[in-house]
Amino acid sequence: MPNPNGVSLDVRNSASSGDGWTDTTASNGQIYSYKYTGGDANSNNGKVTCTIGSGNAAVTLSLIAASQYQIGTITFTGDSTTDPQLSTQGNATGTRVINDKNTVAINANYKVNVIDTGNNNVTVPCDPQIINKT
Repeated sequence: MPNPNGVSLDVRNSASSGDGWTDTTASNGQIYSYKYTGGDANSNNGKVTCTIGSGNAAVTLSLIAASQYQIGTITFTGDSTTDPQLSTQGNATGTRVINDKNTVAINANYKVNVIDTGNNNVTVPCDPQIINKT
């Protein structure tokens, strides 16, 4: 993976119409959809794969949705419990950096919780993959 690597996220307050959009259920039970672009060259869906030992990987996440959407929290599942690899940097509402130490194998997801400020601050979970491979 080139360093740094860019990923963009778009969000809609409606169900997917296909074309790479993924349905997700917001905190109010309403169906939203999201679409990641960037990440691995062959996937272009926000998935990021790193080769262990190639140094720290910084993934810049940019929210390209309408202005009513903001990046809330970013959480990780599947990260190493003995040597955590993933962390976030920054607190801007439209951009964040995800850092990957890239020293041990993981098959993790990063979940971006997007806030819809135009709909009572509903949270919308969006989660692609990060893989560290040997």
